[in-house]
Amino acid sequence: MRTIRLLYKKIFKLASLAGQILLESNAEEYRVEDTTLRIMQTSGLDQPSSFSNATGLFLSLTDSEYTEYNFSDVVRINHRANNIQKIVQVNEISRRYVSNEIDVDEAYKLLKEIKNQPNYRLVHYTNILLIICFVILFGGNANDILVSILVGGLIILLAYTRQFIYYTNFSFTMLATAVGTIFILFLDGKFPNELHHHILLSAMIMPFYPATSMTNSMRDLLKGNNLAGIIKALDALMNIISIALGFGIGIILSRTLVLYLL
Repeated sequence: MRTIRLLYKKIFKLASLAGQILLESNAEEYRVEDTTLRIMQTSGLDQPSSFSNATGLFLSLTDSEYTEYNFSDVVRINHRANNIQKIVQVNEISRRYVSNEIDVDEAYKLLKEIKNQPNYRLVHYTNILLIICFVILFGGNANDILVSILVGGLIILLAYTRQFIYYTNFSFTMLATAVGTIFILFLDGKFPNELHHHILLSAMIMPFYPATSMTNSMRDLLKGNNLAGIIKALDALMNIISIALGFGIGIILSRTLVLYLL
């Protein structure tokens, strides 16, 4: 009986870890619930249950006949960031486990490796490429591309300080947008007629634009997950507000800076 209970506990922990990684990667709530349920159903117990929202995961695993097997867990989600790569990897591992290609121990080990992946550098460097691509798409010239690289590097430098200073997502987005706006408008004042500041400002905000949250919000609402959809919609709205505030602060400070330095 102890061996069976240990197996059930391993399956439950596997489902909990998979759900946590998915939520921290901004996966849709219905995907999280479906994945965790499928994993827990491999135990054979007839009452698996999963409920998730943007800030928490609630799991239970029990059986109507074998009441001594009763597991429950609440996972608090404090940090979320878009990471499609992790979502794909978790989905692949869960499918392999459900189809008996790997056992529960191997699946748990693979999920731990995914959770500990240091992916933030790749994301930031990809954001530089994203800014450059939008500058080209909007019709920017060679000078605009050069400045966009500098702006991307400045945002990476700010992101690096998050390892030492705690920022909420709202405050970091506002700070990064404000600093980028000041930098772009200062260079535009320093080198008039050489840059297209409207193109640079538009391209700069693309890595912060909450397109994924807005899309997931609509998908959740259309699927009937109203609570999850409303939470993600509010999250996207707060992100947009932080970008707008960053623009406003940056424009005001850049005018002061240009007035005194130029």
